[in-house]
Amino acid sequence: MSTAEKVDLVATAWETHGLAPALVAVELPKSTWYYHQQHKVSYEEKYAHVRLVLEEIARAHPAYGLPRIMVELRDTYGLVINHKVVQRLLQLWDLSLLRSTRPPQPSRVRQAIVAAGKYANVVALLDQIGLFAVAYTELV
Repeated sequence: MSTAEKVDLVATAWETHGLAPALVAVELPKSTWYYHQQHKVSYEEKYAHVRLVLEEIARAHPAYGLPRIMVELRDTYGLVINHKVVQRLLQLWDLSLLRSTRPPQPSRVRQAIVAAGKYANVVALLDQIGLFAVAYTELV
């Protein structure tokens, strides 16, 4: 159960059962309860001023990853924000990075197997296989 759900649960039960028993029942510290009552602001509200800037960077430079976005925020817009916060905001606002990753190049062994084609499986070409005549390993 998330902290926000615990706070909501305590909010519904604290008037009838008292604050202390309700907090103990959901294992929520009293300081967390008071923090959520007075100070808690969602990420969207706290960093609403950054949304337009992040959208602009994402549209202007779709190949930028998080490190380049951080440099752009700092140098161009004068915003110093933790990289974890920026990453969370990108996910929250669905401003996913438009970079595409390429699959890795096949290894030399894989290239040789593909080039050999049906002749790569030597065992399949044998009519009779004697005891201990073949030892093999699986390549994935």
